Amino acid sequence: SGTEPLIRVMAEGDDPQLVEAVVNDIVGILQETRSAA
Repeated sequence: SGTEPLIRVMAEGDDPQLVEAVVNDIVGILQETRSAA
């Protein structure tokens, strides 16, 4: 139904490894923030 809490992290760039690393860092920070709440 689209009512569940959800954050979609998307990124694009020339270096796929860097993009994946940055996205993983952002996801990790979001997960830590959720755990602390």
